[in-house]
Amino acid sequence: MFEFCFRRSQICLGHHEFVRLDTLQSIGLFPVSGATEDSTLGYALGARGILIRALPLLELVDIPETTEGMIRQNARWYKGVLDDVRFLWETWRTRRSAFNLAQLCRHVGNKAVEWPVAAALYPVLGFLAWHLAYRFASRPVWFALGVLLPTLSLGLTAWVGGIATQSLIERLTRYCPRPVTIARTTLGAKLWGTFRCQTYWLLATRAAWRVLWALGRTGRYEPAKTDRVVRRA
Repeated sequence: MFEFCFRRSQICLGHHEFVRLDTLQSIGLFPVSGATEDSTLGYALGARGILIRALPLLELVDIPETTEGMIRQNARWYKGVLDDVRFLWETWRTRRSAFNLAQLCRHVGNKAVEWPVAAALYPVLGFLAWHLAYRFASRPVWFALGVLLPTLSLGLTAWVGGIATQSLIERLTRYCPRPVTIARTTLGAKLWGTFRCQTYWLLATRAAWRVLWALGRTGRYEPAKTDRVVRRA
């Protein structure tokens, strides 16, 4: 039960990975079966019980500076999500453990399915909860749950998506090579940052549908690499 419900792989998503050569060799070097080798590597290590840990280092990387660039980047990531479904399925077929099955189920539900429908799913569920609350207004327990759950969900979205995340990012500035401040000093800046974070995930949902549409029409999608910023000397 613990293996199925609680244990998860530690996945390093992004650059700046340090991997022991003997560990890489033990799993057949970097996985090349999908578009995002970093997440696949995390799943491969987790299936073998190998843990990873974070280092107190920062890396300067380029990010897309346009809306289209963000969509293309997220489309590549979502193509990697779909590729990892096949990887996790084969991993579970090779070794039918509760942990490998849980990894597959969580990945399909939390990424492969949730990513394309998140933009519509959350508003629909919120509306449905409010509607049921007033539909069963004569039943205090159902009414309270119908009002409380969407309100709590919205509050957590604002807290996690903007306030808590920003606070964690600000703590990383002590590792920068020179003094820098990224603190949001006004309430307006904090609110704008919260909604901007959610807008990013709307672009991610759009990217997921771009991949699904291409796969449905042509049977393939060629993921593009992240845009690189051209800096003048």
